[in-house]
Amino acid sequence: MMVLPSPIIRLAVSVRTISSLSNSTQTHTKDPWLAVNLSMFFPGLGQFYGEKWLKGMIWVISQISCLIAAIWSFLSANGQTTTGLILLGITIIIYLANILDAHRTVYLAKNDKSLEKIPRKHKNPWFAVSVSRVLPGLGQLYGNYSILGLIFLTASIIFLKIDDLYPSLLIVSPTLAAIATYHAYLAFPNKSSFRSLEYRSIVAVMVGIIFAWGLVWNYLPNWVDQRWQLFNIPSESMQPTLQIGDFVLIEKTSDYEPKPGDVVVFRTPDIVKEISSDAGDYFIKRIIGQPSDQVQIKNGIVSINNAPLTEPYIAQPPDYQWGPEIVPSQSYFVLGDNRNASVDSHVWGFLPKEHLVGRAYKISWPLGRVQSLILKK
Repeated sequence: MMVLPSPIIRLAVSVRTISSLSNSTQTHTKDPWLAVNLSMFFPGLGQFYGEKWLKGMIWVISQISCLIAAIWSFLSANGQTTTGLILLGITIIIYLANILDAHRTVYLAKNDKSLEKIPRKHKNPWFAVSVSRVLPGLGQLYGNYSILGLIFLTASIIFLKIDDLYPSLLIVSPTLAAIATYHAYLAFPNKSSFRSLEYRSIVAVMVGIIFAWGLVWNYLPNWVDQRWQLFNIPSESMQPTLQIGDFVLIEKTSDYEPKPGDVVVFRTPDIVKEISSDAGDYFIKRIIGQPSDQVQIKNGIVSINNAPLTEPYIAQPPDYQWGPEIVPSQSYFVLGDNRNASVDSHVWGFLPKEHLVGRAYKISWPLGRVQSLILKK
């Protein structure tokens, strides 16, 4: 079950407080651009603020359902990349449509024909907050703080570029975004309708979430890369299972114990680089023998512990003889599916366990070749 992050829950509680406060006085005190800001955090929050509880729940459930289904489609061995792309597109559409609906929900409830949909003549600090979240500095430019706005804009663009080169600076962009957003709200004239304690608490929670989400999004690629990786197939050594240009998804876990039949990616052993000067940094082969197994290749048949293997995945039987030999401890015997066109263990020996990167468990691209690489037992 997916649980919303605690800052979002805290924001929802603050929304409920503001909503109750507005309802106890006059409904028209609600601001459509505050609804927009809330829905920019997660679909449905703006509708909750506008007291459209059923509509809000529909938005929340729709977004969570599409997100979970999209992630499953991309990462699951049996998921389809095409389905994941469609669901990702739907998720983006839901997010954008929800923001528009949040604004419309509160705007129509106010029933004020003089109210500007986009506040130009009567500037609104919540609009300044929303554009600051798109790009720090825009809120200051909207509020006529031109120099400060240009400083925020320039700094944000600079650090978006250089934090890729210097990971220690990843914290700077979220900090700039939080400061710019908070200033965009506070810099407006002190109007009681915008400066109540409840509204200031909403802004404070928003700024905290903006900073937290900024950190999450900056560090998320590194976190994902530690667990999954796409590997592009560079050669014919794994045909017919894998074709040149296929992208396979690798699962990287520290406690992974390879099983016979697993397709694995590993760092190229030094002996391979000595044999072939054009060997890449990584190889992809299939696990055939585990530690203590006796491996023999004879008359086109691979045998493990004197039992011949059934291998429907190979291109053709091997036309060479090898073994019998015992696989050493902490090592594996690996072969390419294209047995007679693969530089593998029959050429350079056993694969040390420490060279393993992870298991390739799915072809993710191209779309017409998406399939699981896990052998059915």
